[in-house]
Amino acid sequence: MLSDEDTHFAIWLDRMLTKEPDLRQSLGVEKEAKRASTIPRIILLEDGEPAAYAELRRVGRAVELATVVVDPEQRGRGLSHDLVHQGWERWRQDPIVHGQSVMPEINFAQASLQEESNQTASIVRGPLISFTRDPAMAAALIGGGFTLIPKKRRPSRLWLWKSDNGILPISIQLSLAFDRLGRGLRLLFTQPKNLIHFLQNTRKYRLFVRVPEDAERLPPRMHSRSQRESDAPQGIAPDVIDQLEVVGYSPENESSGQVNAWDEGE
Repeated sequence: MLSDEDTHFAIWLDRMLTKEPDLRQSLGVEKEAKRASTIPRIILLEDGEPAAYAELRRVGRAVELATVVVDPEQRGRGLSHDLVHQGWERWRQDPIVHGQSVMPEINFAQASLQEESNQTASIVRGPLISFTRDPAMAAALIGGGFTLIPKKRRPSRLWLWKSDNGILPISIQLSLAFDRLGRGLRLLFTQPKNLIHFLQNTRKYRLFVRVPEDAERLPPRMHSRSQRESDAPQGIAPDVIDQLEVVGYSPENESSGQVNAWDEGE
């Protein structure tokens, strides 16, 4: 039986997904409410009301930070940075996100010799990935330690066109292809206008990645913020300095694969 809280959140999410053609298709209020307990998700509240949301989805051995949405009334406050940070925390610590049991078998002969970092590494099975064509979301991903993958001509594409997801293992590429194909078929029969929107913009989405070997690295935004708070000159408020340290994606530097500073909030 669905709770009033689940239904209330599903109504908000349905409204957000309906307004954002770049995101996945809404399943409707009832199905969204039922689906809530079956997927890892991140919800940020403001005065008890939903303000931002994201999902963590397994795509082969990778985990995709997807369906990242911030309520228009709450934008400009940096909530996308919080979603990215919490997504990173779940990816590196939560075995359920990777499809693993929360009670793994323990080798007691090795347990005393295993360091904490090795335990964490054993949880992370594959990269954390995210796709976006939105500059503000790109800023949040770069600030969260993701790397923007440049588009290049690759052997897997027979050098015919530039690709960024060609850098991923073939199993993850196939999982992504089947996932997008299934999503496209659903749109074809339910929301053909959104399918046209997706096809028109598919080449604009950029791939951002955090690799398992990098799982414990503190996101640059957190590291630089702690430095600013300790090194800030007396008389300059930290929230003012926050407005000066900003990162984001701009089309002008697409070929170089670098991200320029431009906005701190949404």
